[in-house]
Amino acid sequence: MRRVSRGAVTAVALGLLAAGCGGTDSGAGADGGNTVTIGVAGDPGGMNPLTALASSALMMNRFAYDSLVNIQPDGRIASGVAETWTADTTTAGFTLKRGVMCDDGTPLTPSAIAAQYNYIGDPANKSPMAGLMVPVGTTATADDTAGTLTLKAPEPTPFLLRSAGTVQLVCPSGMRSQEKLNQVSDGTGPYRLSEVVPGDHFTFTKRPGYVWGPDGVGNADTPDRVVFTFVGNESTRTNLLLGGQLDIARVVGADRARLTAAGLGFEIQRDPFGQLLFNEAPNRVTADARVRWALVAALDLKQLGAVATGGKGVAATRLGTTMTPPCPTDSITANLPPHDTARAAEALQAAGWKKSGGRWTKDGRQLSVSVPYPGYQGSQVIAAVELAVRQWNSFGVKVSTTQTAQSTHVSTLMAGQWDVAWAPISVPTPDQNLPFYSGPKPPEGLNFSAVDNPEYRRLAGLAMTKSDTAGCAEWTAAESELIKRVDTVTFMDSNTPWFTRRYAFEVDGGGILPTTLRRAGGR
Repeated sequence: MRRVSRGAVTAVALGLLAAGCGGTDSGAGADGGNTVTIGVAGDPGGMNPLTALASSALMMNRFAYDSLVNIQPDGRIASGVAETWTADTTTAGFTLKRGVMCDDGTPLTPSAIAAQYNYIGDPANKSPMAGLMVPVGTTATADDTAGTLTLKAPEPTPFLLRSAGTVQLVCPSGMRSQEKLNQVSDGTGPYRLSEVVPGDHFTFTKRPGYVWGPDGVGNADTPDRVVFTFVGNESTRTNLLLGGQLDIARVVGADRARLTAAGLGFEIQRDPFGQLLFNEAPNRVTADARVRWALVAALDLKQLGAVATGGKGVAATRLGTTMTPPCPTDSITANLPPHDTARAAEALQAAGWKKSGGRWTKDGRQLSVSVPYPGYQGSQVIAAVELAVRQWNSFGVKVSTTQTAQSTHVSTLMAGQWDVAWAPISVPTPDQNLPFYSGPKPPEGLNFSAVDNPEYRRLAGLAMTKSDTAGCAEWTAAESELIKRVDTVTFMDSNTPWFTRRYAFEVDGGGILPTTLRRAGGR
């Protein structure tokens, strides 16, 4: 099974669990023609693409850094700085495009890319990319004369080629002086990070001569400058959009109705949103699968999802992978416990619990669960959790909740003093789920819930031996086993709109695609 470097644990968890939250209420104004101003929820805290895994940093860094290949919104693999490629489960080969230039004017060579991959793959460097974006122990070799690069993974990695689309390539001077990358970029992307004002805004300036984007697309028609301004309050973002101080912003809650009524256009980004984890450590009540099943059956998941997304969400069909997952077959719907309090009661009785005075007890102890949840994701999530508490209380379960901040959510999960957590996990490929549902617990690993599901591991092991989508049947079956045993349940994805006043663009699971950004009507 896939290993994750210990240094990756907290950084990766922050990136996967803490999307779209935090920030200030300040904002820079849009200034028309050649500048687009995008409102985002918060300062990611660091922009070094070798370490930054917060979702907002990954999205912004797309403007300054390319990858070997690109995964298009329809799931197709398109060129990046590589023109052609071949791949199986352990080896990927790339032939680079000619003329790809770094920010400092030097050509990007295969040996420069190999140096970055070897840095990430070396366990001694404790890279947060190791074990997720790049398999631990991966080695890279290059032939600059032929323009070729070869990646070799030490164990089967089914989505080795797709993972190359997630690694943002840093040029040699940036590799030598990594500390500068939080302030200025050093890549080959269509823009340069030219200004960093912490807590307020980041500015990206267009590079001249960029012609090596996805499938050879350039940046001639994109804005001259892109300013990401940090506006934590969603109503404030809405007001700034309506007033013309912002050109683009994500708005999830009730304020989206104001924007729709004003005639603003939007593009939809689909993200995991309603997901519950269950702590299966031996000392937790949720270690018993019958208790987990009963807790879920006592909830009306459709109603919870509708409240959490303001009625705009869609039922989840895959575990953690959305937009255009490589394996699209539904692994969730048929395996979720039904909303049935009578059967939930039978499950608890089979587990030795008795109901008296409206409460479930066993061995003199009342059935009680501790539930942390990300209050920073907005009032609708808070309302959904409050509804879950009412439904559990009505069923006879005592519930205590903890509203976590962005800075404490992951540390709360890692500490393990909880029973059920609202914690959506987002990954681009199903193999990246492995560290969360198998392997070591924190602090050595990402298995927050102490899951030990032999059938999941067996099926995932079979899938790991097959390249790309050839293992989809096994991945689907593996995910189904997690849902059947209620190791986790995912029940609702958000349809998050990126509203815009006068621009056109495309989005995928990572946000705005830089080379698609155009003044409306200018495609």
